[in-house]
Amino acid sequence: MPDSNHVRRPFELAAKGRSESVEQLTCLVRIPSLTGEEGEAQDWIAARLRDIGLDVLMQEPDVAALFSSFPEVAQYPTHWRHDLILPYEDLPSYEALQASGLESVLNYKGRSNVVGVLRGAGGGRSLILNGHVDTVTIEPSDEWTKDPFGAEIDHGLMYGRGTSDMKGGVMAALMALTFVQRSGVRLRGDVIFQSVVNEEHAGNGSLDLIRRGYTADAAVVLEPTNNRIAVSHSGGLYWQVTVPGCQRSPGARWNSGYQEGVSAIEKLPSVIEALLALERCFNERADDDVLAADQLPFSLVMGKISGGFYETVTAGQAILRGSAYFAPGMGEIRDVMRAFCHAIDRVNADDAFLRSHPARLEFLHHDDSSRQSPQIPIAVHMGQMLAQRGGDPAVRPGPFCCDMRHLVNQGRIPSIIFGPGTITQAHKPDEHINLQEYLDCIEHLISLIVSWCEIHAAGGTE
Repeated sequence: MPDSNHVRRPFELAAKGRSESVEQLTCLVRIPSLTGEEGEAQDWIAARLRDIGLDVLMQEPDVAALFSSFPEVAQYPTHWRHDLILPYEDLPSYEALQASGLESVLNYKGRSNVVGVLRGAGGGRSLILNGHVDTVTIEPSDEWTKDPFGAEIDHGLMYGRGTSDMKGGVMAALMALTFVQRSGVRLRGDVIFQSVVNEEHAGNGSLDLIRRGYTADAAVVLEPTNNRIAVSHSGGLYWQVTVPGCQRSPGARWNSGYQEGVSAIEKLPSVIEALLALERCFNERADDDVLAADQLPFSLVMGKISGGFYETVTAGQAILRGSAYFAPGMGEIRDVMRAFCHAIDRVNADDAFLRSHPARLEFLHHDDSSRQSPQIPIAVHMGQMLAQRGGDPAVRPGPFCCDMRHLVNQGRIPSIIFGPGTITQAHKPDEHINLQEYLDCIEHLISLIVSWCEIHAAGGTE
């Protein structure tokens, strides 16, 4: 059994290497990796993994195989320049993607997942460290006061797109592995580092790794939780309702007392109220999740509305777009989708114009939820370790959708969400991360890696 000096060595290297850890995060943040353009960042990560001696594999997600293996949850590839452009009324399918003619845009050419494996000596538990390298757009760009790709540091905060969501988590794991490797420690169990593409609006990167058979005794999804533990998360749904109208000028809106000109905008209030009623209905349901006792189980967002062309003609069409999060206790994703369909069906049935010109509901993306016991071994282990290190050992529900759903639901891998940064910084101008939190996470992950996977042997290399 290694002595305490061997156990301490990775932490000593991490403490001496804090400037390097910040520099490496700076390098990654300065490489733009918006969804669809992840290639350069993934090449950089792969090179860092090879530098520390990991076995590295780069593979593009296989879209046809994803839809064949996981028809309920596979999504269309997305690209930030063409995001959410292929709606569906039931489920997306590979056949519909082929028929759309958009495969030249919605694909994974040049967008590989990166997997680095630190192989153990055997006899220990294995661990996946999973994070995504893609980020959302920088829009609205004129609201940034810092360079979105400058990695500027101000009062202990690093600014830049992806700092919290989630390059901070990706680099915390990579640097933890760096210091473990440099220490000369050899583990019993394998550590599998995964940097995936297209988490935003798809999740296909992680799903493809599940399809390819990557598994472990536990996983950590490195999304921003302020270094706190989460074992579940909401499901999510992106949707749009297209409301029709009949175009007429003011002089032709009425014909002998009969209304011919019907603006789609006039019909929006009933659609909006039906969706708000759906939200109220879900929130009146009992949710037995004790971890989420102080949270409402359903959250509806109406985020965008467009319609009409001229002030002098009734709008022939209006489109309402939004999203929803729902707690695991509210049912499966297909149950929630059906509830949306029934709500719009009732609007159409109750309106004379919409009965013959129905509003059309379509979906743009869907995420299944995940739910696990707070007593799963990896959560208990992480909580005990954090308590010893002065961190927060409490186990919580996750406040956002993420790739943990695929590891838990499709991969059957007990998983936690844990990483530096905060979800309140995600997708917003002047996104930033607290660097002390990032550095603390590196040491937390070192502690997790060496205690979960167990030290087999050690020898000083530095």
